[in-house]
Amino acid sequence: MPSPRKRIGFLPSEEVHKIIEKLCTANEFSQSKVTGLLVEEALRSRGVLNESYGQNHNNSDFINFSFDHETFYENNSSSLNVDEYAVNKKVLSDDIKMMHEFIEFKYFKKVMKQNNNIIE
Repeated sequence: MPSPRKRIGFLPSEEVHKIIEKLCTANEFSQSKVTGLLVEEALRSRGVLNESYGQNHNNSDFINFSFDHETFYENNSSSLNVDEYAVNKKVLSDDIKMMHEFIEFKYFKKVMKQNNNIIE
């Protein structure tokens, strides 16, 4: 039975294709699945797609990468080595925790400025 949605063709640049391949290998997902996840993530970050859309897929185990351009270009000619791009989940968790604490501090500082006249 044909799908009511039209298929979208995408021909990425060579660099983008290599990144998608690394994500596919690391997550054992198809190119189509990885491309779809990346498009949804990009739309979410632009505020176009609702946060709740697509959350019924279990993508929490999706291995994310931090691509440093210099490191990527140095290793670009080598074979696909997934470990080079794996994010240390402990470090990432600590970084996210620190960002939340900073946001709380900024909010606290804002509230203190707003209520400065009450203290004086």
